[in-house]
Amino acid sequence: MTVTAHPNQRLASELPPELRRTTVPPPVRAWIGRETGSPVASVRRLAGASSTAVHRVGLVDGRRLVLRRYAWPGYLAVDPEASRREVDALRFAGQQGLPVPEVVAADVTGGDVGDGVPAVLMSMLSGRAVAVPDGRRLAEMLAQVHAVDAAPFAHAYYCWCVGDMDGPPRHARRPCLWERAVEVWHTAMPEYRPVFIHRDFHPGNVLWARGRCTGIVDWPEACRGPAGCDVAHCRSELSRLADIEVADSFRAAYEAITGEPHHPYWEIASVMEHDPSHWDGGNVPQAERRLGLGLAAIGVRTSA
Repeated sequence: MTVTAHPNQRLASELPPELRRTTVPPPVRAWIGRETGSPVASVRRLAGASSTAVHRVGLVDGRRLVLRRYAWPGYLAVDPEASRREVDALRFAGQQGLPVPEVVAADVTGGDVGDGVPAVLMSMLSGRAVAVPDGRRLAEMLAQVHAVDAAPFAHAYYCWCVGDMDGPPRHARRPCLWERAVEVWHTAMPEYRPVFIHRDFHPGNVLWARGRCTGIVDWPEACRGPAGCDVAHCRSELSRLADIEVADSFRAAYEAITGEPHHPYWEIASVMEHDPSHWDGGNVPQAERRLGLGLAAIGVRTSA
């Protein structure tokens, strides 16, 4: 089956109001001109962004760049360091030889841009995102990220939504399952060796051309943390975009490449690290299946 939509694509109704019709205002265009030495010739919104506004920017001198603007206040309210972390991650990853965009200019507060919206201007990589790429090659790219010595990177892992997810969501079909999962999530994190993690690694953020990875994008959540966090999140997206067998094949490939077993705790954490409003009736069944499998894998019994 050929998938033409971007793997990250969301309906406009699912986006925050600030991101449904985004533009690049004149002050921002002027900032781009000052920073690059070339006026803006064209702007086109890019598909796939659901928490920030992302545009392709064409300059009069022929260069093509990508502009990310943190235009949704809700994102920065939860994670005010996201724009600064993205700039740090892109620069750090680039220094380590990872295939990432180059930072051309950045205003992590929006003060220089003039509209108060943080902005990151970066090089545009070739290739496109593929919903169901080759699982082994995808695993190889993630292993390459995790092989980086993360010690110099300033940003450390922390759990999301711990204060919000303290019980079953409203649409839970198996409340007891969620209660056990919350308990395990809060009390049974395994020891791990911190590595450089992307924290939003999945097919929508990996670019390919002729079967070769040309880049990994979308780095505002990167940190020193557990490799299992990335593996579990990517498995979740592969399950959504394809099926559980594809997700399992990716995990098996990652384990074979790295020699490190994937701990099922991170499958549970991947489900739990969402705001309760995320859990509508449509996505609860898959989440409960993952929780059930994860709990069973670490020997936790749950009632029906």
